[in-house]
Formats: sequence, structure tokens, C-alpha cells
Amino acid sequence: MQNMSSTIVKDCLVIGGGSSGYGAALAAQRGGADVLLADRHGYLGGMGTAAGLSCYLNHHYKKLNLSGAIYREFVQVQNARGMHYYDPASQGDFFEPETCKRTMEQLFIDAGGQCLFHVLLTAVDRVDGDWLVTFFHKGGMTNVRCRYLIDTSGDGDACALAGAKMTHGRRSDGKTQPMSMVVQLGGFDPVAWNDAGLPLVQGKYAVAGDQFTDQIAQAREAGQWSIPRNEIAMTWAMPGDPTRVTINGTRINGLSACNVLETTLAEIEGRRQASELADFFARYVPGFSKSYLLQTGPQIGVRESRRIIGRDMLRDEDVRLGSVPESSVALCCYPIDVHNPEGSDTQFELVEGGGSAYGIAWECLLPVNIENLAAAGRCISATHEAAGSFRVMPTCMTLGEAAGTAVALAHRDKVELAEVTGQDIRLQMDRALLEMGEPELTPLYESSASLNTLR
Repeated sequence: MQNMSSTIVKDCLVIGGGSSGYGAALAAQRGGADVLLADRHGYLGGMGTAAGLSCYLNHHYKKLNLSGAIYREFVQVQNARGMHYYDPASQGDFFEPETCKRTMEQLFIDAGGQCLFHVLLTAVDRVDGDWLVTFFHKGGMTNVRCRYLIDTSGDGDACALAGAKMTHGRRSDGKTQPMSMVVQLGGFDPVAWNDAGLPLVQGKYAVAGDQFTDQIAQAREAGQWSIPRNEIAMTWAMPGDPTRVTINGTRINGLSACNVLETTLAEIEGRRQASELADFFARYVPGFSKSYLLQTGPQIGVRESRRIIGRDMLRDEDVRLGSVPESSVALCCYPIDVHNPEGSDTQFELVEGGGSAYGIAWECLLPVNIENLAAAGRCISATHEAAGSFRVMPTCMTLGEAAGTAVALAHRDKVELAEVTGQDIRLQMDRALLEMGEPELTPLYESSASLNTLR
């Protein structure tokens, strides 16, 4: 095979095609920038597809949808295809991973964007004020030169290579929330589930959260449960076929997603736990007596790893108090949800009355002392506890939309990324909501005064 070495020139490069990367790339491309979206996989979707985690927890505040226009469009398109349902109890949107892949790449490509798949990020350098990013692949090497760079890798890979100051896990010892292998079972019987008194959403989709603690205790006593969990975090039926059920119930403690040897161990242990989980459901949970292991996630699911040290930091007290800074570019009201890095328990802080909405400042997306580089998704600047809240995919997609909107504005005005203000970004995101025909929700983004009425 002939060795291939080439250079691609773009206005903006987005590294990582998960929910935040998709939001960033689409917002920047629609805003007038020429965007390349790169991912190490052969498809988009991140944890929602690569890890099989097709449950997007979009908690509303007082019936207000806090997500941005790009996430809402994503839901609408999936719903029109019959591959989505919503559960008011869990406040979760449920999708088919395969249609998520197609929806994301189709909308981005239709907007004029370009994808680059199966590439490994190896270097991030500065050349005459531009970014020069190097990827290796089977054909050789590709360089991408751009003015604006957005890191949506989840692990802050581009920021780390660019020399940004980083943190990892919790502040006391650097340990992260555990990884999980998402499991899908086939052969589920919704009728038997319902006959046992368990609910079906829309009369056909089985959904359960934080359940089966008694059954796990029985299995542990019988020597049939070794997974360090006391409950199953989430169980949901697939929109395209309710006899297929996805389960988030494994836990791999003490390993880092930024260490290849430890991630390898996590993948192996995750599949061991997946087999144990499948056996548990067949033995103990109604409707699963004839179920079987259909698949594990194509890769291990990662909750937490590296984060940037930004020009501002989202702290756990900001989440608890419902703080909304002047420069907020996204809102969230998902609780602090931290799976113990070492044990079997989970810190889940659901505030009485449904929680409080808080804002995430634009400066949390900007690394200190580096220009024209932004992070979005779970690698933004935050404490370990705060990261346990905003890490859900609807919020990550909206953070990506904010970063991409900022790039579009900076490109239009020929300015540095940090010169764009949070208020500028919110105004543009507000316009995107207006174009969707949802003006009743736009006051959330008009001013900090109106944002503060949420508290």
C-alpha cells in the first residue's frame, strides 16, 4: 500500500465525534465556518453509540427543557423515524444507536461538513498562529491546519497535547468514577414484566432505574453476584424492538481511561461482568427467563477521566446552589451523580422539589493561557462532584453547540475565540431555538436576569 501523507486546511477542527463533538461541529458549520470532524471510530455518537449507552437523561426544570436547539432537533429527527421514545419518570430520551450514527453524520454532512474517521490523534502544534494537528492512520499521516480547535474527545486529549493544564478524577487522589460495560439482552418478554407489576412506557417499553436491590442481595448470598453494585442503575427497552433491553449495571473500579493497559483490563473485566449480569437477569428478574446476551458495548463506557483547568471552574457548590453566571452558555439540572471510584455505592444528590437549574460559564470551556482552543463535553473545567452532574449527553451536546457557536462568531468577526462573550453565544443559541419555533423557552437565554428566575 502506498504511504499517504496530506494536509487538510479548515477553519475549525473538532476532535471527537460524540454528543458534544456533534453539537460543536454542526453549530460551527451552520454558523459559517468550514469544519472537519475527526473521530477514531468509523461513526459518530461517542458513548451513545460506541459504548451502546442509548439513554440520554434530559432532566427538565419545572417542565422547562434546558437543552439547546441541536439536541432538540436530534430528538425530533429520531422521533420522526420511529426510533425514539421519552419516559417522563426517568426524564430519559431513548434511541437506537444505529439510527443515532446515521442521524448525526447525515445532518452534519448535509450542512456541508466533512468527517474524518479511523484516525489516531498524535500531535497538536502551533504554526504561525494556526493549529497544526497530526493524525496517524493505516494509510500514513494526515495533518489538519485550522485557526480554531475544539476538543470533544471526552478525555481532553487535544488539550493535553496542546500543553493545557489538566486535572484527573477527584482532587484528593485523582481517582475517577468507575467505567461500565453496557449490556444488551435479547429474548425479553414485556408481558411477563408487566404481569409482575413492573411498568411499561407507552404500554410496550420496559424502563427501570435504581432497582432490583433485593434480587442482587439474594444473588450475592447465593454466590452469583460479584459486581461491586447494590442496584441496577438503568434498564431500558430498545425503540425498534421492545424485546431487546439495554442494561447499565456493571462497574469496573480503580482503572483509568487514559491508561491503555488499565483500559484493556477494564474491557476484559467488563465482558466478564456482562456475562454475570445476563445470568442474573435470567434468574431473578421477571420477563428475562428466556433472555440471552445479545451484545456488549463496542467499547467500555467512560464516565470521567481528564478535565482542563479553565479560566473558570464549575464547582459542586455552584450545582447545589443553582448558580447562573453572567456568561452561562448552557443550563443543567441533572443531580450530582457520582459512582464511588472505590466502592459499590453512589452519591446521588436529588434536591427536594426536583433539583435546581444551574449555568455553566463559557470560561469553563476555555483552557488557561491558550488561544483559539475550547473544550466541550465531560472534559471541561469542573470539580469531580460537579462533573458528576453535567456529564449527561443532552448537556454535553448543548455545551458542544455553545463551543461551535463561539467558533462561528469568532470566524465571522475575525477575532480570537476568547473575545466572544457568553452573552454573544447565548443570543445566537436563542436565535436557533426561535428558528425551531420554540419562542416560549427563549427567555432562558436572553439575560442572566431571566436565567436567575430559575432559582
